[in-house]
Amino acid sequence: MANFKTRARTLDLLGRQQIAGIPTAINELLKNAHDAYADKVDIDYFRSQNILVLRDDGVGMSKYDFETRWLTLGTESKVDNKKIAKPPIDDSKPFRQPMGEKGIGRLAIASIGKQVLIISKSKFQDKIVAAFINWQIFELPGLNLEDIVVPVQEFDSIPGNESINEMKEELVDSVKNLYNKGDISKDEYNSIISTIKSFNISPSEINKKLVGEFSLEKGKGGTFFYVSPVDEILTSDIDGNRNSKEATKIEKMLMGFHNTMTPEHPESILNIVFRDYRGDNNSYIDII
Repeated sequence: MANFKTRARTLDLLGRQQIAGIPTAINELLKNAHDAYADKVDIDYFRSQNILVLRDDGVGMSKYDFETRWLTLGTESKVDNKKIAKPPIDDSKPFRQPMGEKGIGRLAIASIGKQVLIISKSKFQDKIVAAFINWQIFELPGLNLEDIVVPVQEFDSIPGNESINEMKEELVDSVKNLYNKGDISKDEYNSIISTIKSFNISPSEINKKLVGEFSLEKGKGGTFFYVSPVDEILTSDIDGNRNSKEATKIEKMLMGFHNTMTPEHPESILNIVFRDYRGDNNSYIDII
């Protein structure tokens, strides 16, 4: 008897290589926030630090949710099946028809940047779950999905720099193991290690500087994405052609997601903010 095996590159093929661009990738994350019963999504892009932060106040995820749903491709959010627990919903709000269809929208994050730190808390539990993913590893030929480690930890509060460094070290050790076994080349090893070590984000510190209140206290939920380094094409997607009056790619996506200017259009469910920090100070442009 034989079984299918899945190469790690499958995630890259289904995610980054199937996404039309960063605006589409962000649109997929907004769909996920909608399906998580979020009321608001704030996006903060720090150009000088090459960081993008996306936060929603949806029902969030527990460690179990993250490992069995978020890290599982093709989750059946629209299929009735007794064997599969349905995604958590917020009974205090009107039912929302899921916008995500194929269970791979989360892979779109790889189009935004090379790695992401995910912080989430279920509205129905007290623990905060954190996961650190480097997408470069999934681009390498010859690796199977089971060869790749995704550090996942639980915390009582939003983690700081020391905790994130521990997760980075866990990932570094796993990459070293792949190199020692001859599964990746020295150049591939050096490139990935350099990217991992360049991630210098402390969620507990950066959250203090962010505008907007997103609490992960008891009885509240939400999911935060910290992407760094961000693909440089995001800047051009925001700026567009400055000599043209036409909306940029990012503006078109955001307006298309919650445009309420057409007659009899229903009121938008999600309140979206996109802050573009173009310098080292705290000033920003809200591109919506």
